[in-house]
Amino acid sequence: MRAHAIVVAAWLCGAVWSAAGSLRPASAGEVEFNGSVASENFLGVSGDDAGRWFDFRNANTIGFKLKAHPSDEVTASASLEVRNTNFSEIRLVTELWDRAAADPVSLRVREAYVQVDGFVFDGDEFSLDLRAGKQIVAWGEADSFNPTNNFDPYDLENPLDFKERLANVSLKLDFNIGDDFLLLEGVFVPRHLPSLLPIDLLIRGDPLQSPLMPAIDPRLLAQLETLGILLVPPGLDVVTAPAPAFAAENIAAGARLKGSFFGFDMSVSYFRGRDLLPAPTLAKTRLAGSVAEGCPQGGTSCLVFDGVELSYPRLQVVGFDFRGSLGKVGVWGEVGVVFPEKVATVVEAGLLGSYQLAFIDDTPFTKWTLGAEYTFPGGLFVNAQWVHGFFAERTGHALHDYLFVDVKKTFLSERLRLELMLGGEVDPNRGRRALGGFVGLEAGYKPYDGAEVVLGCALAAGEERTTFDLFEDLSQVYLKIRADF
Repeated sequence: MRAHAIVVAAWLCGAVWSAAGSLRPASAGEVEFNGSVASENFLGVSGDDAGRWFDFRNANTIGFKLKAHPSDEVTASASLEVRNTNFSEIRLVTELWDRAAADPVSLRVREAYVQVDGFVFDGDEFSLDLRAGKQIVAWGEADSFNPTNNFDPYDLENPLDFKERLANVSLKLDFNIGDDFLLLEGVFVPRHLPSLLPIDLLIRGDPLQSPLMPAIDPRLLAQLETLGILLVPPGLDVVTAPAPAFAAENIAAGARLKGSFFGFDMSVSYFRGRDLLPAPTLAKTRLAGSVAEGCPQGGTSCLVFDGVELSYPRLQVVGFDFRGSLGKVGVWGEVGVVFPEKVATVVEAGLLGSYQLAFIDDTPFTKWTLGAEYTFPGGLFVNAQWVHGFFAERTGHALHDYLFVDVKKTFLSERLRLELMLGGEVDPNRGRRALGGFVGLEAGYKPYDGAEVVLGCALAAGEERTTFDLFEDLSQVYLKIRADF
């Protein structure tokens, strides 16, 4: 069935492309069509054999983008992606005949929406625009790290690419005041779409050490040690994270007021919805005394997890962002004041009683991103950002500080690009005991218009319980080739 859908999608895209190139009725406006073909190859260099991200990865993608204008006021836009990966899904010998399992291909609708300008009314002083469908809202002015953007789930299929977000079904209304003097934007999202996360990376074989899990209560650990009981980490097969029910109470909503003042684009925003990452709320355990009951070895007693339940806590965020220039230096900033819902993980330990592990407290805290960019004489481009609080850090006392620097220079009439990417991390609460670093090198060459070949590497290292400690497993070299049409 999936193969038939992909064939039909490809045929439709080809038909639209042909029509776009030959039929452009003036009364109906224009039809725009473009796309790309890309191949990406990643080779791990960390020596870690924990999972597929750490050895070899290949992905081949065909992307199509369509934008049609039935009239001057109406835009229909769609983005479709056909993706093939090198990861075989074969588990049984009877599946050896199944091409879908041996050579997986997926069809993805990245965006599909309709926009109507001048909806209901359209005047010089006031106008209302409507956009509905699967879309990326893209709040915030910072590069990649946007504490005010809580509508678009993270797309971390490539864990090193924080720019990617998933589109979600939403309704967006833009109320223009005073001929674009002010823009009042309202967004409504009827369903909660989970983020796409590199679980193998975040878990690393032990869910108890994951940033998605709370620290184990020392009282419980001391009691287990006194009794000679071994704590066995839960397997991923017993960890569940169901999405919130499709109900009115789970609709996410927000508003943003945006305008330009003194040469700066500024906006204030408010979001009310749910966190983009799940949090553990319940852990069920039992005492066991044999391998058959779940202990790693015989002759010992252990505490085994029968189930761990995760949910998406409620969240409110008040935001402010700006972007402009000071002389020839581009500057931007983004601040999100987070009002979280308190989350405590209840651990049911049988005869040992029940424990509550604090994970997220309800104390408001602030995340921010400050950045600047400048092109030096000779064409050397430098972009720097200070990020206070990463996406997986969800309490004020757990926020780390990060500095990211991107240095870029082009040669040969911009056909050759050399880029150096640097990152540093520090936990202000632990100082030198919690340092991390990242370095990436990339060379891109465009032999002809519309095509680029990229060769690069990425290396990361960090102290225990830092973000870059997780990314150490992603140290890699990669080769990418892409053609746009």
